[in-house]
Amino acid sequence: MELNIGLQNLLGNSYIYLLLDIGYNVGRLGDQYENSKMTALQIIQPDNPLLRRQALRVTDFGAEFQALVDNMIDTMMEARGLGLAGPQVSQSLRVVLARLPDGDESQEQYGDDAGKLYVIVNPTVTRRSDEKISGVEGCLSLPGLLGDVERHEVIEISAQDRRGRPARYTARGWLARVFQHEIDHLDGILYVDIATKVWRPEDEEVGLKEMNVGP
Repeated sequence: MELNIGLQNLLGNSYIYLLLDIGYNVGRLGDQYENSKMTALQIIQPDNPLLRRQALRVTDFGAEFQALVDNMIDTMMEARGLGLAGPQVSQSLRVVLARLPDGDESQEQYGDDAGKLYVIVNPTVTRRSDEKISGVEGCLSLPGLLGDVERHEVIEISAQDRRGRPARYTARGWLARVFQHEIDHLDGILYVDIATKVWRPEDEEVGLKEMNVGP
């Protein structure tokens, strides 16, 4: 996706990194897949009631669930997203994926979190920092929209990994934002429900051109 230079300047360079599952090239995962036979799934939008339903806990971590996780990874990568939740692919299960970009600038900004794939099952946020930060978010289930959303800067999560083993995660910054965005999906919450402002990028571009800011 090419950004209008004026729009990028208006929102700041962090614009590229703050968008969650809206669609950016984050590289290939290679051998992080469980198997080599993946299928990209259809990403649903708010007209499908599954997106607003409380997702169910995962209790069976067998082959069918492993195939779902692989297909979700393939779907996220094909859509060039940074995160994906089960309900977004019509699976009302409490499973989310997250992966920050892994380019040179991303590695400098995110450190060890850059390019790392997270598969988090049955997550519970056990701690939230008092500090909150506002950032721009988008969503594959809400194409063509962006929004300003305030999120906790640091969170701790108790969960299971894709094999059902207990796992704990501490996330801060953009990774914490991705986790919070995706976990909201498990409870039928979309970022537009809590955003302080929602807009279409093309509206910003029109405004910039009217101000002679854009090309």
